[in-house]
Amino acid sequence: MSLDVILGPRERDRRPTSRRTKAVWVVVLVALLAVAVWRSLPQGSGVPMDPGTVDAGGTKAVAQVLRREGVEVDVVRTREELAEARVDEDTTVVVSDTGALTTEAMVEVDEQLDDAGRLVLLGLPRNALHDLDLPVTLTRADENDPEGARCTDPAAAASPDISSRGAGYAVMTREQVAEAAGEGSDGSDGSGGSDLPFGPGEEPSQDPTADDLGSSWDTDGARGCYPVGEGHALLTLPAADGRPRTDLLAPAGIVTNGTITQDDNAALALRLLGSERHLVWYAPAFSDISEGDTVRGEPSVAPAWFMPLLLLLGGAVLLTMWWRGRRLGRLAVEPLPVVVRASETTVARGRLYRRAAGRGHAADALRSATRRRLAIRLGLPAGADDEAVVAAVARATGRERDAIRALLAGPDPTTDADLAATATDLAQLEEEVRHP
Repeated sequence: MSLDVILGPRERDRRPTSRRTKAVWVVVLVALLAVAVWRSLPQGSGVPMDPGTVDAGGTKAVAQVLRREGVEVDVVRTREELAEARVDEDTTVVVSDTGALTTEAMVEVDEQLDDAGRLVLLGLPRNALHDLDLPVTLTRADENDPEGARCTDPAAAASPDISSRGAGYAVMTREQVAEAAGEGSDGSDGSGGSDLPFGPGEEPSQDPTADDLGSSWDTDGARGCYPVGEGHALLTLPAADGRPRTDLLAPAGIVTNGTITQDDNAALALRLLGSERHLVWYAPAFSDISEGDTVRGEPSVAPAWFMPLLLLLGGAVLLTMWWRGRRLGRLAVEPLPVVVRASETTVARGRLYRRAAGRGHAADALRSATRRRLAIRLGLPAGADDEAVVAAVARATGRERDAIRALLAGPDPTTDADLAATATDLAQLEEEVRHP
C-alpha cells in the first residue's frame, strides 16, 4: 500500500478553499448571529407588567382583549403623559409595578384620582401605597388559607380560582399605623420595632405625617377576596370623600401574558380592568426616573439591552477567532533516517539478555507471553490469574496441573540449555492447546 493511499492526496493535489466559499460561510454566520440577537431583543417596552411587552412578564394580551371588547386603552409611561391623559368618571386608572415606580410618580397618580371613576393597583409595594395615603400592609400566604374567593364581589365571585396567592393586602390597624409613624420619625432602618412585612426593596415609610395615614380613605368599608394569611389577594376600598373605588391586587402576576390563561385569571382581570369604557394604564418607564427621585419599585438587575449586547459581543469574538485563528494543516510525514526490521530488534534484545546473563528476564518474558496467548485462546477473561490459566490448560490438554504450573510459573533457568528447553516446552504446550 502506497503512502498516498494512507495519507490521502499530496499537498500539491489539494485545491485550496475558494474565497467565494469563505465569503458564504461568513454571510451565514452573520445572518445566524443577527437572527439570534433579534430574537433576544425585548418586544414592546421590554419591562414587566407593561401593556406593550409581549413576553411572559408583560400584559399586552389582556390589553388587546380589552380593546377588542370596546374599551379604549391608553398606555402612559411618564408623569407628563399621565398628567395630560383624559381622566373622567368613566375612566379606570391602572398602575402597575414595572420596577420604575417613584414617590413623585405616585403624587401624580394621586392628583388624577379626584376625576377617576375607578383605581386599580397591580402588585404595588407597601411604601408606594403609603404615598397614596393608603393604610395597607402586605400579608403572606398560610397553609390553612381557604380556597375560593370567599366574598360577594361580582368580579371575584365569577372567578373563584386564581393561579397565585403568594401575597395579599390588609388594612392596617391604628396600632400598626402608629408604629409605622414611629419608624419614620425616629430615623430607624426598620430592622426593629415592627413586625410588619415589607415587600421586595421596601423601606419603612418616611412620611412625617404617617400618623395620619389613611385619613382620606374609607377603610371601614373595605372588603377582601381570596384570603391570604390575615389579608386578601384582592382588597377593595369603596369610593368616598372624593376617592374612587380602589382595587388592590397583590398577585399581579395573574394578569401577565404567561399566566392570564390559567384558571380564572382572565375572567378576574377583564372584570377589574374593563368595568369602565376608558382605561388609562400607567406603566412607568425607567426613563421617567429623574435625579433625586425616590424609587419605590424593585429595579431590574440589568437593562433590557444587556443580553442582546452580550450575544453580539460573544458572536463577534467567535467570528474573529474563526477568521484569525491558526489553522492546523495535515500531519507532516518525515522519512526515518534508519529503517530497522522487527526481527533484528528481537535478535538484538536476545543478545542483550545473553550478555547480561539475564536468563530469568528472558524466561519471564516467554512465560508471560505464553500465558497471555493461552488465556485468549481458552476464552479466559482479561486479568485472569495464573491458577485460572493452569486449570484451563489442564482441562484442554489433559496434563497434570503441577507440570503445567512448573512450566508457566516455575523457577528461573540457570543455564542456556535450561532456557532453550523452557522455550521449547512452552511452544509445545501452545501447540497442544491449539490442536488438542
